[in-house]
Amino acid sequence: METFPMSCSSTLDVMQSGPLCLTADQSSSKRRRIDAADRLGDLPDCLLHGIISFLGSRQAVQTSVLSRRWRHLWRDVPCVAIDEREFVGDQWQRFEDFADYMLTSIPLNTRLDSFRLQLVTRTNMDSYATSDRWIRRGLRYFPAAVDIRTALGSTIYWRPHLSYPAAAASQQQPNLSVTGSCAAGFTKRLTTLRLVGVNLTTGFMEDLGRHCPALEELHMEGCSMRLSAVTSPTLRTFVVIEARHSVPCAHLTIAAAHLAYLRLDIPYNGEECYCVTGEAVPEPLASMAEASIRLTETARQQGDNRARRKRKLEFLKSMRRFLGLLPNVTKLHLAGFTTTALLEEETEEFPLLHSLKTLLLEECDVGLRFQALTGILSNTPNLVNLGLHHCTFSARSAKKSRKRGRQPSRGRTSTQSVIWCKNLKSIEIKHREQYDSDVALVLSMISKGMQPAEWRQVKTSTILVQGTE
Repeated sequence: METFPMSCSSTLDVMQSGPLCLTADQSSSKRRRIDAADRLGDLPDCLLHGIISFLGSRQAVQTSVLSRRWRHLWRDVPCVAIDEREFVGDQWQRFEDFADYMLTSIPLNTRLDSFRLQLVTRTNMDSYATSDRWIRRGLRYFPAAVDIRTALGSTIYWRPHLSYPAAAASQQQPNLSVTGSCAAGFTKRLTTLRLVGVNLTTGFMEDLGRHCPALEELHMEGCSMRLSAVTSPTLRTFVVIEARHSVPCAHLTIAAAHLAYLRLDIPYNGEECYCVTGEAVPEPLASMAEASIRLTETARQQGDNRARRKRKLEFLKSMRRFLGLLPNVTKLHLAGFTTTALLEEETEEFPLLHSLKTLLLEECDVGLRFQALTGILSNTPNLVNLGLHHCTFSARSAKKSRKRGRQPSRGRTSTQSVIWCKNLKSIEIKHREQYDSDVALVLSMISKGMQPAEWRQVKTSTILVQGTE
């Protein structure tokens, strides 16, 4: 009777289907064979590679001592994770030797699913030469996903588009005319790139589409970089959290026609901030479905001069213009936005977002007499879910001004008593105690713009939080 080797899928089916029905003699014979054999080692290589890929690289190499069957399995695992945390208590030289051995023991025809590198301690690496070497060797296996992070922000450079000049020790400017791993095609399979605490050099992001022609997800957190443009025809997810060392009042242009998710966490103080624009995009970011943008005003430096205030104002206005480039966004989270960043200065209008279904405003200023909130709800006619978390309500300030015989410096001349938003189904407000009356007024204004039957269908939730002005 002809027999065939068992494939990975058939093996999985057998493992999931439960015990086989065997005769007494067959069962006894099978039991003897299992007792004498490596039961896990009987699995096909593809399954064992999948199991080993869940381990760190150090543990993966250690499986080679289990038996002769396991001796070389780790070399063909499609995931490499060089993690210094696996060497707690060991000397740096031991970790460095292991990383070099690991990255030179993989067959050159291997195509990695992922390459991960994580450093946690400061070392006396020769001008990033060690991490450069590991990144270069990892990329030569054409990884589909790369995850590089350090807790230091000063030990790793991401510069695969450049050569690695020996003159780096003297901190000379990299030679932009000499190409590196990107030109060799080592990033052509890259679909996911995550960088945490990494230094980025000029030129990679500006020509991202050419360097990484298949990239779909880009996540950068706590990275040092001087961005001027992000250009990619394939990028779908773009995340920037707390970019460091940005140039004063730089203009970040995003040109990514297929971008569907965006998260920007931007610190600003008038000295270091990005004015986000879309000037290089012939059309708005029409594919954008979900966006989260957080603005954090950092500590002011001494001498808050006119130039710094002007740059801060320009930055806030740029955020309002950028919101206008998201006409089809359905879910939007805005945090730390002032009225200047929400409303156009002359018309006091919010961008028209017909597709928006869910809006969360967090720590935003809804304006004198709620003019920012009124402008937002007027231009989001299909809004279903509204969240106001820890927002500043300025209606109380306007009332105090009127009592003192003064008119508010900015805002509509009369308080609007109705906010029209007929499609709302859910309202969640988290507020401080001093805003109780303002919250009640907002809910009253919204309810007046709806039929009684429609308003009864709206789920409202008001949550009192601790805190003072």
